Amino acid sequence: MQMQDADRVDALCGRQCAFAVYALPGETELHFCMAEDGRTESDFIFCNGFILATFTGESLFIPDELTEVPAADNWPEMQYRLSDNATTRKQYAALFKLYTDFIHSGQVRKIVLARTADEEVSPDFSPCRALMEACEQHPAAFKALVHTPQYGTWLFCTPEQLITGSGDTWHTMALAGTRMPCLLPWDAKNRNEQALVTDFMREVLTPLADEITESAPENLRAGNIEHLCTRFHLRMPPGRLLMLLDKLPPTPAVCGSPVADARRLLLTYPDIDRSCYAGYLGPWGHGQVQLYVSLRCMQIFPGLCRLYAGGGLMPDSDEESEWQETAAKMQTMRALLKHED
Repeated sequence: MQMQDADRVDALCGRQCAFAVYALPGETELHFCMAEDGRTESDFIFCNGFILATFTGESLFIPDELTEVPAADNWPEMQYRLSDNATTRKQYAALFKLYTDFIHSGQVRKIVLARTADEEVSPDFSPCRALMEACEQHPAAFKALVHTPQYGTWLFCTPEQLITGSGDTWHTMALAGTRMPCLLPWDAKNRNEQALVTDFMREVLTPLADEITESAPENLRAGNIEHLCTRFHLRMPPGRLLMLLDKLPPTPAVCGSPVADARRLLLTYPDIDRSCYAGYLGPWGHGQVQLYVSLRCMQIFPGLCRLYAGGGLMPDSDEESEWQETAAKMQTMRALLKHED
């Protein structure tokens, strides 16, 4: 995709069609994915295209059929609507108490509390140029601008790999724990949180992989913060990939532990409408799969961007620290809006 296509991509964001523009980690080239008629599909096993899955498991597939960005005039205009307000500090405090009560009563060991924040932007804000800015600021992340009639327009800049690879060679990671970059040892809360995710990943991967290599935990820098990361390298027949996708997301990193109990509580006592936040996305086909967890993201409306972030609550979590952690995570998206000031 060329720089001059940015205006056409922005125009498509206002239309009832589906497309994705993305850049893989370590690459500067932007890839454009769209069906000839702008449609989405549900069956993607033998197709080439782009997957967008929500936190609750619904997924859309955008077929990869066009080689150039089309004009937007072929599709009706989108009708954008915000169904609720952004999370207030008072709402966050109430949910923090509720969720930590679940932990202290023994219903879960960890649960992820998410929130939203709204940022006003000018009516001529360019989603595509924000994507290009993300590519410059975060070369190691997976960046994507995805638009569908069902979910609207989303911009992602995520550090977390869900599953990538081809043939019988696959890679994934356990990513949890958050702090400002420093040389000090990680505290017990973050180490324990990351261990829960690593144990879950190992439990899911072991029955499906013929061989697993697990790295020692390492620091992974993501914008202005860093996480603890354990990498897994697998030898697994490609025929087991769909079974893996059925069992892996959502991981404890974005849901909680045990996953089934945390997910049930989040659906019964929701923090926000998570929609595409904490789901997964990425290109599928052309000989490989590149799927990433939908973190560091915002939903784009005319004149407004809604930022999403969450943090894992543990028995010793502090409310103000968790609130500030989500603010730090939101800075990845907020920095892409700075030219609008």
